[in-house]
Amino acid sequence: MNSWDSRPTLLNLVNGNEDIFAGAVAMVPMNNIPKAIEIIEQQVVSNDKFVGIQLFTQALDKSIASVEYEPIFLEMSKVNLPIFLHPVFDNNKRDNNITFSWEYELTQAMMQIVQAGYFEKYPKLKIIIHHAGAMVPFFAGRIKYTMSDQEYRDFKKFYVDTAILGNPKALELAIDFFGSEHMIFGTDAPFAVMPNGATEQIVDAINEMRVSTTTRDDIFSNNFLKIIR
Repeated sequence: MNSWDSRPTLLNLVNGNEDIFAGAVAMVPMNNIPKAIEIIEQQVVSNDKFVGIQLFTQALDKSIASVEYEPIFLEMSKVNLPIFLHPVFDNNKRDNNITFSWEYELTQAMMQIVQAGYFEKYPKLKIIIHHAGAMVPFFAGRIKYTMSDQEYRDFKKFYVDTAILGNPKALELAIDFFGSEHMIFGTDAPFAVMPNGATEQIVDAINEMRVSTTTRDDIFSNNFLKIIR
């Protein structure tokens, strides 16, 4: 079933529980790019309950930065709404694992997006990366000295969430690279910690960070409100 079929159910869930849900992220069919653009233009933009779309690091076994998917990046820049980028396993690899593989796939997708020049072509493009930017903050030095100055600057244009299951030092490292205004609150619930996810651990990690109260408030809510309409 594609996102068009599921849209009313998703929106009904949001509309019926506004004390819990502020909005939803839309899915678009990656096997039909014209239809994906149509959904963005006719459904996502026209309904303020949609706060963006979700893409994955690969689609149909191709990099999300493959040229056939570029129209979606162009469209999301035009409508000024964010892309939420989530990892998937590379089916060509035999050693996929939940602990490390997704972080590698996210990092590779970020590099491919940067090397495709999307941030230069589409200045309003906003992409939110899961898992605090994956490997990028730790390897910022390698990026700086093995890639071009423009590519290094473009890596900093990604937004990242806090969903790394805790670890305040790692979150501080992500802020050092991306900037506090590019970090938004994310929990990955209900993943990893049963029964409802690691929300408590992530909130504790944010509260343990060596940042100001203003920065902490920005991470919990203000930054995200600024990047959606």
